[in-house]
Amino acid sequence: MAIQWSLKIYLAKNHQIYSVTELQKIIVKKTGVVISVANLCKYVNSRPKMIRLETALVICSALECDLSHFLSITPTKMNPEKKQKLSFKNTPKNKIAVSAFPSPSDYKSTTDL
Repeated sequence: MAIQWSLKIYLAKNHQIYSVTELQKIIVKKTGVVISVANLCKYVNSRPKMIRLETALVICSALECDLSHFLSITPTKMNPEKKQKLSFKNTPKNKIAVSAFPSPSDYKSTTDL
């Protein structure tokens, strides 16, 4: 999957924002949410491996734009023969989820309390 992340270019072209602190001030002024300069640097200077939807919402709200203005995802042909598992690479074995989904009958209902 081709992921195009161009927040830095979008900020410069559409909002004339060239520094992370300037972006942080706009976000705080328009949304009241403080995103750390360190995190904003990661989002502006390189493509993040992951971004919380709430963070994307705050950035888009402050800039009055859609996520598609600086993020595009183009599907690529994937090989179904090659099995891949998307998971955290460094998860300790004792923290890996159980193989069977728990039965709802194992939990007390709120009426039982």
